[in-house]
Amino acid sequence: MRPIDDMLRAAQGRTRFHMPGHKGRIPAIPAALDMTELAETDDLYAPQGGIAKAERLLARAAGAGASILVPGGSTAGILAMFLAFVPPGGKVLMRRDAHHAAQSACVLADAEPVLLPPEADMCAAAREIPCDAIYITRPNFYGRVEPLPRANVPVLVDAAHGAHFSWWESPQNAMRAGADCAVESAHKTLGALTGGAWLHVRDEGMEGRLRRMLRMVCTSSPSFLILRSLDDARAWMDERGREALHQLTLWCDEARARLDGMGFACPSLGDPTRLYIRTDGVGLSGWEALDQLHKLGVDMEMADARGVVAIGTVYDRAEDFERLVKAFSRLNPGVGGVRDFPAPAYGERAMPPRRAALGKTRFVPLEQAAGTIAARAVGAYPPGCAIAAPGERLTRACVDFLLSSRELGATLFGAEGGMIEVVYEGENGDV
Repeated sequence: MRPIDDMLRAAQGRTRFHMPGHKGRIPAIPAALDMTELAETDDLYAPQGGIAKAERLLARAAGAGASILVPGGSTAGILAMFLAFVPPGGKVLMRRDAHHAAQSACVLADAEPVLLPPEADMCAAAREIPCDAIYITRPNFYGRVEPLPRANVPVLVDAAHGAHFSWWESPQNAMRAGADCAVESAHKTLGALTGGAWLHVRDEGMEGRLRRMLRMVCTSSPSFLILRSLDDARAWMDERGREALHQLTLWCDEARARLDGMGFACPSLGDPTRLYIRTDGVGLSGWEALDQLHKLGVDMEMADARGVVAIGTVYDRAEDFERLVKAFSRLNPGVGGVRDFPAPAYGERAMPPRRAALGKTRFVPLEQAAGTIAARAVGAYPPGCAIAAPGERLTRACVDFLLSSRELGATLFGAEGGMIEVVYEGENGDV
């Protein structure tokens, strides 16, 4: 029996508007190329041969002082960024809708997150709030692109959804927009295998420190197949990326116009290749539309209360967008409208994240979690932000928000199976 092979084959033959960005259309990499560190190959953590050359070509494309191939995904890159740039006990200015890897990075780096609401103006906050580093997601899942702060502290960017930005003029990629360090998931919007990411740094002198930190959070046996696919993705874009992105943008613009004419608002938020398609105008929540679209053979990247997100990439074809629009024309409208999503309520700081996450813990039912201290990030998609970060006390309002969100169809993280991992507190409240 081969249950994983069976599972993956059962998912074939569908229209993909989700990651990985290659959409199943890159050539297979021969197993004979699955190698290890030999005299003829190279060492990712001390590159001198082919890997070093590939990274120089990547840095040139990205406008970086140095670039590093990362076979552990943007998560590994985020962890390495924090370890390299944030001093122990340092304050990191970040929004609550940051990827959960940033919360993990605070734990590993013994950093203190200064958590802001998802709608916060980071440029204004950077001018007003003392910190040791600033962490920003640009672009976000919806394709929203924002200016980066000009600051006297490192600006660290989760650009996981913006690996393709290096091959057009606007919006600029993170490095050209002013980042000190940025991580990009080449597997999300380009042709790398899943888990393939790029780590860029402005100061070439930081490369050695970043690589050392990366070695701490990545395997000592990196996949040469992923490394090969990362270099292939860069080379493909160098050769024809600008033309391919231009064509993709035209297809996305046409799809937006057609969907808008059918009652599905489709605003452009910065990245012209990312489609956020509002379904609430026809009485459907995004989750309801997601389910209907799946039954019609079209799969989206994600859904929220009011719409769905489609990832367009240079590996899409005209017929993919035709199937997308046709599927939306076949959606059954909802009745009674879409219920309003509750306003989020956030946890209250009780202890450092590292102490909460690595200390003694226990599990409690979500319904009984009010008053406990979260040992891991807990939240809901949407809005995808940490309602309680590690070390924050869950209030009654937090728990009510999570319960209401789940009832509306949101997916909870940090509360799988209806249980939350919290800090163990003794009878006297000792931890």
